[in-house]
Amino acid sequence: ILTAEAFFTIAKRPKTDVPFPESGNGAVIPVWGMTPTERTRFETQFQKEAKGKDRDEMLIQYRERLVAECCRNDDGTRMFSQPEHVARLGASHGGLVERLFNAASKSSGITDSDAETSVKNSEGIAADS
Repeated sequence: ILTAEAFFTIAKRPKTDVPFPESGNGAVIPVWGMTPTERTRFETQFQKEAKGKDRDEMLIQYRERLVAECCRNDDGTRMFSQPEHVARLGASHGGLVERLFNAASKSSGITDSDAETSVKNSEGIAADS
């Protein structure tokens, strides 16, 4: 049986350096997994902000917002921290954003089902308002 201290030793926050060979110079973007507290805060905030928006728009925003939340510099500060960054991610190269989204989802333990559940829960909030 694993002890609490042994668990905390192995339960470090994951960070993946996602390569961007398109830059031509070996550039990477660090993608950090969310802690359970950050994930709860992210999902709660997403649901609040999704009020009155249709399901497709919310799914798109979920992808962009997750990327914005998880892409962080090595010191932990968010790379896409400005409000307009979410919209700019949505207008960017889909394959590049998808690469970041996949890394963010995996590092945070988020499945496709989790994203659908967040959107579904948001629809309930919008309907109740």
